[in-house]
Amino acid sequence: MKIINQTPFVNEKGELGFSQRIQGMLRFGFNWPAELKAQQLIADYFERNFEKGYTLIRNQTLGQSGITIPMILLGSAGVFVVNITYLRGRYEATGNEWNVESGNQFKPARENLIQKTVTMARALTAFIERQGVTLPAPVEPVLIAAEPGLHVVSDQPAARVLMSDGIRTFVAGLKSSAPALRADAVLEFVERITDPRPARVKVPAPPPVITPRPSEPAPAQPQPEAQNVSRARAIFNSAEEEKPVNPSDFDFALAEDESAVRELAQKNSGSVSPSGTKRAPRRILGMTLIQIVILAALAFALVCILAAFGYVLFGMS
Repeated sequence: MKIINQTPFVNEKGELGFSQRIQGMLRFGFNWPAELKAQQLIADYFERNFEKGYTLIRNQTLGQSGITIPMILLGSAGVFVVNITYLRGRYEATGNEWNVESGNQFKPARENLIQKTVTMARALTAFIERQGVTLPAPVEPVLIAAEPGLHVVSDQPAARVLMSDGIRTFVAGLKSSAPALRADAVLEFVERITDPRPARVKVPAPPPVITPRPSEPAPAQPQPEAQNVSRARAIFNSAEEEKPVNPSDFDFALAEDESAVRELAQKNSGSVSPSGTKRAPRRILGMTLIQIVILAALAFALVCILAAFGYVLFGMS
């Protein structure tokens, strides 16, 4: 199995340093290290059990949309968007609802993981199809619990929900299912996701040349200027196909679920401004000024704690 790790702030070994951990927490939230740990558990299991022909893409950001997909699994069984949760407790997945147990009943959870996973699948579908490629089968959203302490009561959820003891059955089912994608299609989709390209511009075929019969008058021939214009337009269209990819071409939102996509993008990478409307913040050692201030405050608090501990320790002696 091939793994493409697009996780930001990690080194070549996939590890986080102290400053990188702080940057990731400031950008993605304080639970980001726990999310990466849960992802690693599932990625290790996939790597041990999936054979050659499957590819796992981790934390891929879709163009300039700001939407980051935790895991994208591609293979002969199809394309799957995999969202990993480290939650514990009792939850309920019904349709598009994600509810948490509260007393003797369930109430809506603070974050709807079902809707979030479905939105990721829709975003990936739009991202691929806007490159002029048609998916032979829909992208399937999958929500996996990395913690054995999470119990989910499912009633026809919009996304497939797997508890920790159901991962083995899920993998076995994919390996034994009928092929939905050819090997070359899997490779093409992997390239389209990691290195997107715009859709090809179709150049219209030239009109057929009509040879008149001897008894018929010759049809009117187009003027040389028109031929030159058609040839120039064909050359222009060919040049358009060879233009390098502009990532901003893939800045999109889903019309049927625009609010959900915008909310998901903001959670992944903060507020996303249109290109050119806001200057990029100045960075020092790879961090913004706000990140440095927060890091300095944490360091100052640590020094104060150590100083207080030393004062108590030496004062008692």
